[in-house]
Amino acid sequence: MSSGDPHDGRHYPPAGGDTGAQQGQAPGPYGYHQHGPGPYGRQHPVRVGPQPGVHVGFGAAIKRYYAKYAQFTGRASRSEYWWVALYLALITLPLELLISYPGTEPSGELNGLGVVLSFVYFGFMLAHFIPSLAIGIRRLHDVNLSGWFTLIGLIPLVGWIVIVVLAVLPHKPEGARFDR
Repeated sequence: MSSGDPHDGRHYPPAGGDTGAQQGQAPGPYGYHQHGPGPYGRQHPVRVGPQPGVHVGFGAAIKRYYAKYAQFTGRASRSEYWWVALYLALITLPLELLISYPGTEPSGELNGLGVVLSFVYFGFMLAHFIPSLAIGIRRLHDVNLSGWFTLIGLIPLVGWIVIVVLAVLPHKPEGARFDR
């Protein structure tokens, strides 16, 4: 088939520069598709994530969390940040409870189950340290703050309260300066 055949499986932008949002098309998994020249001058769809300030659901937030594992540039919406926080809490809190109660002896020492669960917990936390730091920095970018503000979290108690307050702040358009 020729590259101009409308049934060859490719999607070309409509004349006049209309996007899918303007034509009433449903968004894809990462928002509306924009089109641009691909390799060798061919047109191809480019996935574009939801713009900051736009609500994303639980599943989309988790997918973006892992897809942007170590991406410290860009921005993360409030919903993306807090859905990930809920996801991490739903995994770590039960592990902590299992380590604390059935995983310890009356003397306070870990038994076999506690040791195994401690290794699982440590492995999970180690694997999720970088993406959690990245989403926190992207959330600060969305409120137009430098990622260096995450260092405030190192201050005992007060630092965590400040980080929570900053994560609750609404989206600021000026944060676009962090997009690349």
